[in-house]
Amino acid sequence: MTLPFKVVAFDMDGTFLQDDKKYDYHRFNHVFHRLQDHGVQVVVASGNPAQILQQYFTEYTDQLTILAENGAQALERGRQVLASTLNRNKVHEAVAFLQQDLGIAPALSGSKQGYFPRNTSSEFMEHMGFYYPKHVIRDLLPLPTDDIFQISMLVKDDAVPGIKTKLDTKFHGELDITPSGNDSIDITKPGINKGWGLTQLLQRWHLTADDLIAFGDGDNDLSMLQLAKYSYAMPNGNANVKATANYLAVADNNNGGVLATLEDYLERAEK
Repeated sequence: MTLPFKVVAFDMDGTFLQDDKKYDYHRFNHVFHRLQDHGVQVVVASGNPAQILQQYFTEYTDQLTILAENGAQALERGRQVLASTLNRNKVHEAVAFLQQDLGIAPALSGSKQGYFPRNTSSEFMEHMGFYYPKHVIRDLLPLPTDDIFQISMLVKDDAVPGIKTKLDTKFHGELDITPSGNDSIDITKPGINKGWGLTQLLQRWHLTADDLIAFGDGDNDLSMLQLAKYSYAMPNGNANVKATANYLAVADNNNGGVLATLEDYLERAEK
């Protein structure tokens, strides 16, 4: 028997990673090499910047693909093969609106590093500093001399709908506003999402969505779950994800749900 898919894509926070931001390394190592034996491409598909994702997979960066920044950047075996950045004028408008009208201090995700605003809170530094270990603190306007993939901000989950509505009203059709599911919102280029990024990779590999299995838990995973023939919601995922995905992973993120589901496929294929 062979596996029914040729590409595995999984989100990180709330999907592959446990709540403590860790994963079972030895179990992953075993599954990863079994997938390689079947000729399967492994894609880490996250809203996080590449710099933090590479740190999770230091021994595998020359063997897998990292789809970072919610699909805007792809590193295939350590080499950038895809990059789509925001229009600088729109970044300026968005940062000004967030700071002056909404009183929100965002972080900018650049191709070189992250950019944090001055006088930021300890909560902001703890949260964003984890995702952007390489960053500078400065005034965000004028913009740094860098290409910006996305704008991120801390917003408590109960305040997300109201903030999203205000941003959607202001930048309707000009920017995509996506809650990431962990007290934050990402602002990205319209049409650039995980589904778009995976489509570019599939075309590069001469494959289709029928060859894709994908796992997610939050709204920024919807585009890749809509794309994949074998789409899996995590049991801990939100209602939108569960309504979109075709299947439910066999366990949640804290119990290795992605790896357990893949192990089931591998065991059936290797009988």
